[in-house]
Amino acid sequence: MARIHTKRSLYFLLILLFFLTACVSEPAKEKEESLPTKKLPEDIAGDHEVEENKNTDSIRDLIDSMSLEEKAGQVIMPAFRHDYEGEAILTVSDELKDILEQMKPGGVILFSENIADEQQVIKLINDLQSTADIPLFIAVDEEGGSVSRLTGKGIEFPVLPGNRVLGGIGDTDKVYDSGKLLGKHLAELGFNMNMAPVADVDSNPENPVIGDRSFGSDPKMVARMALAQADGMMEEGIIPVFKHFPGHGDTDQDTHYQQVTLMHPEERMKSVELFPFQKGINKGIPAIMTAHLMVPLYDDTYPATLSEKIITDLLRGKMGFEGLVITDALEMQAIASEWHSSEAAVKALKAGTNLLLMPTEPVKTHEAIVEAVKKDILPEQKLDESVKIILELKKQYNLTSGPLQYHE
Repeated sequence: MARIHTKRSLYFLLILLFFLTACVSEPAKEKEESLPTKKLPEDIAGDHEVEENKNTDSIRDLIDSMSLEEKAGQVIMPAFRHDYEGEAILTVSDELKDILEQMKPGGVILFSENIADEQQVIKLINDLQSTADIPLFIAVDEEGGSVSRLTGKGIEFPVLPGNRVLGGIGDTDKVYDSGKLLGKHLAELGFNMNMAPVADVDSNPENPVIGDRSFGSDPKMVARMALAQADGMMEEGIIPVFKHFPGHGDTDQDTHYQQVTLMHPEERMKSVELFPFQKGINKGIPAIMTAHLMVPLYDDTYPATLSEKIITDLLRGKMGFEGLVITDALEMQAIASEWHSSEAAVKALKAGTNLLLMPTEPVKTHEAIVEAVKKDILPEQKLDESVKIILELKKQYNLTSGPLQYHE
């Protein structure tokens, strides 16, 4: 249960003034400091090979004991924003509980519609967790600036300047503090994952979707800032998610509404778009979100989210990422206009993604994954690999205990 902090409003105002004052008084500068190092929960830090082997064995045993339906559920992260009558979902109704117990999803993402006040959010998250045998990822988009699901509600939550402001300050310590502040208050409410930081490089002034959500136009600075903010969140036990791979900063269209193509040669991609993600991978960032971008340099048939060439060959292979790959929302038109939700989900899993964010019809998507494995369209080994990565991350962030069951 999170504590209620009665003096937060003044505290948050001081924090905001601190950031804005720094922005006015300090010119943007490049700091040649080393990149922040990953901080992990205390009980898993260090070199504990015996314990790691024990954890790996327990996860393997759990996967072996799971039904196909349970494994298919673990790779889905739905959103439940409105009920069938169009009302915002603020509680776990009997109907929602039945869906959750049927699907057994790996996580749930919450939006503004799900949030009324502090106690309501805490109860909603606790009730969501109580439906699960294996703890859920409970995620939110809380970037600060223009993308904030928790501010402007009947809830006292830090109002932070956007990433462009933070990038303009040029101080990784302040950006680390912003991540730590977000992480602290997210954790108090019961969240364990934040779909942030944005690791896109703001290189196109006509970009309608990234813009001031990016830390700036310099790939090296963006890498430093994104890592610092992620490091602050990890310090508070929140899983950060670098997004949107392979880089959505230099587009003049929005994948929420249409297919978008990124036309760049290899040297440009390496030095700009991919640079912050590679730095994040090198430092052990735990999760990366894909963008629904067409990148003909790597694949002229499928967008990144559905592309084995981009996810498996590039991200996993050449760039060496071993963590969790999350799709951007599958309900976005760049995907939904071309592929049915269930078809896209299966293609994404085959491509090498692990967690399917917001399929349009999550129950049907769950059924389609089960059917795809039964028909050998999706190898069960491929599904098992994704479940293993999901469970390992939950274990790493102490979301699991004993036989991986939830305890209040």
